[in-house]
Parts: sequence; C-alpha cells; structure tokens
Amino acid sequence: MTIGQPSDAPRFCADPEVCVVGAGPQALAVVAHLVTARPGLRERIAVVDPSGAWLTTWRSQFERLQIDVLRSPSVHHPGVDPGALPQFIADQRLPRSNLPYDPPLTDVFDSFCRDTIADLGLGALPLAASVLSLDVEADGRTRVTTDAGELSCRHVIWTGNTSTPIVPAAFTEVGDTSPQVDLASSVDLRIVDRLDGTHVVIVGGGLTAGHLAMGARCRGATVTLVTRRPIVQRDFDVEPGWLGPRNLDDFWAMSCPERRLDTARTARGGGSMPRWMLRRLRAEVEDGGLDLVVGEVTRATVRRSGLRNDVVVDVDGRRIIADLAWLATGTRADVRADAALGRLVDEHVDGVPVVDSNLRVRGTDLFVAGRLATIALGPAAGNLWGARMAARRICRAITGIDLDRDAVSTIHPPHPGAGSTGGAA
Repeated sequence: MTIGQPSDAPRFCADPEVCVVGAGPQALAVVAHLVTARPGLRERIAVVDPSGAWLTTWRSQFERLQIDVLRSPSVHHPGVDPGALPQFIADQRLPRSNLPYDPPLTDVFDSFCRDTIADLGLGALPLAASVLSLDVEADGRTRVTTDAGELSCRHVIWTGNTSTPIVPAAFTEVGDTSPQVDLASSVDLRIVDRLDGTHVVIVGGGLTAGHLAMGARCRGATVTLVTRRPIVQRDFDVEPGWLGPRNLDDFWAMSCPERRLDTARTARGGGSMPRWMLRRLRAEVEDGGLDLVVGEVTRATVRRSGLRNDVVVDVDGRRIIADLAWLATGTRADVRADAALGRLVDEHVDGVPVVDSNLRVRGTDLFVAGRLATIALGPAAGNLWGARMAARRICRAITGIDLDRDAVSTIHPPHPGAGSTGGAA
C-alpha cells in the first residue's frame, strides 16, 4: 500500500529502493550524496519522519536553547562538496560568526541547507510518519511499517538520534516526579520570558549547559553551574586528530568492537566548551550572577518551602537550594531506545550496533548513520563531519560511486524547476 498523503501531495511508490528514517542533517547528507551520485534515485527514495519536513527537530533544538552559532567549522555540513557552505556564505554575502575556526551562524547554516534541498529537488521527499516495525522479507527486502502505511524497501538507512538520556543517579527519582527538574531536552527558552528572582542550578559541563546558563542569565536568573570536573576548554567536542588518519588509522586497525567503542567514548571524554563560551561564562561570574561549582552531585531532593517547592542539591558536602534544576548531562546512543530498530539489530555493544565498513548492520540491508555508527567511524560519528563520512560510505555501498573530494566535479546540475532559497533564514 502507498503511505497516505493529502490529495495535493506527491505520491510515492510503496516499494522504493531506499527508505531513510529521519530527516535531520545526517539524513540530508545521505540523500544529497545518493541523488548526486545517481540522480534517478530521487524518485526511488522515501524519507520517513514524524514531522514530514527536513530539519524540523534540528531547528527546534537550536531554537529551544537559543543557539546562534554552530560548533563545527563551515566545511562540515550535509552537502557533498566541503567548500559549498563557505562559497555560499561568500556568494550571498552573509554574516559570519568571527569566532575561532569560523563556525557558521545557525540561520546561515539553515539557509544553506534549504538551498541544498531546493537545488537537489528534495523538498517533497519527507513523509509524515513514524516507524512502527522493521521486518526482513523472504526476498531480502525490508518491510517498513509506519503509522501511515507500509513500504517495501531494498535498503533502509536509519539516521535518527536514537538514544537514552544520561541522568545522574541522585536525580533518577526526583526527575520523574517534580516539575522543578527538567532534562535539557525539555527546556524551551523560547517560552520563558523572565526569570527574575529565580535561582537555577544547571548540572553539566558541556556546551548545552553553557547555552542554558547564558539563556537563564539573559532572563534575569541567578545560576549555579555544577560540573563534575573543571570545565574542559576544547574548540571542538573531539580533537581534530579524530577527523583524519592521525588517530583513525589506529582506530580502524582495531578488530574488537568493544575496544573501538571504549576508545571512542574515551576520546570524547565528556562535555567540553569552546573558548568563546567560556569567555561568556566567566564574564557572568565576574558580574556576580553565575557561580561555578565543581563536584559530584551526591543527593537531590525537592522539598516544600512555604507556598513553593525548592530543589535541594548536595555537591560533595555543599548544599545548593534552587527554584529549578536543569540537567544538561547528555544522552547515550542506544538501538534499544527504539523498539523497531532494536528488534532488527542483534549484535551491539552497549546499544551501539556492530556494523561493517559500509555501516551496514550484519545480516541485514539496514545502514546506520550518526552516533549509532560510532564503532565504524569513531568518536565524531554524530557530528557533521560524521554525517558526510557516513553519507559517502553508504552512497558507495548502494550506488557503487565514491563521492570523495576529487569526484565533486561530477555533481549534476540543479533539479529542474528547483529554486534557491538564498539569504539567511
């Protein structure tokens, strides 16, 4: 059956060659590479995402935390040519961040992605649906059952950020019962007008914690930022050596998937912040509105205090009393977080699938991208660099064409009728 669509929406065949699950930057990178290598695939690709549109979740995440600049340099993006985004910025005369390594502004990156989608004729691809199950059929194809119908596909590419939250043990019970305690993924600064007179304790030492701290300060709150170690200054969340042969040659020489995963997690080493965020936080410390506390959270409770509730957080013997607690303690990639995916992946290490060099799950025609590809790609698999690396490997496996930098000249002209979005979003 064909997935149901409004009468004026494009029709998609029930048996596409490729089904891409997810519509974020990782998915866009994969599809951009596939249709560049083989333009005829455009009509044989289904993109399944609950939003029914490209980059909806990505935009929401950045808007919720009021993130105005990316962490990755502008050469890392979902397009095929690494120089495409810098050239786009120059051609359109768009503003630049003027930060070290020239990471792009969020709205400029978004505008580039819109332009890429339009140029490649990908705008109508996403289907508004959620995957319910994945089943290997007798002929080797994979049946993708969604809440809007079924697809029978030759290849399935899972690009969703399938993960579980990392919650400090002290908060495991409190977080489920108290509206005063939220995971970073639930905090929406867009709907918070003012926090004057409010004390917010933020747990975490990564860039997300920094954005939350700055967002709370901008809204008038006093902030206590709790980190289990002194904040690590790092311009990128993994060292640049992990983007090339300097570190990856040894990593790829490892035959043990457990050792690879342990090495990748050690390389990431927990949260870190670029120097520009540290400068902003130190300015708030000097202004008296931000307190940095280093230590382990040993206990967290919510207690009644008059007509309100207080969040009480103990950090190595020090007691912090606040109105709100936001946990920026990250997530961990895990195929078991999605029932459909977990059912098809038999071999994994602590939730991270064991895949071949093409990112294919053994015994299936299912590929993974993003952090789920860590065992194959290394610690930067979930970054924009990882998006391009995954896209190249998957594209090569499906089309037989390797779109490395020397092959960028083979990029096909824009899809007929496709326009350019231009300008900042």
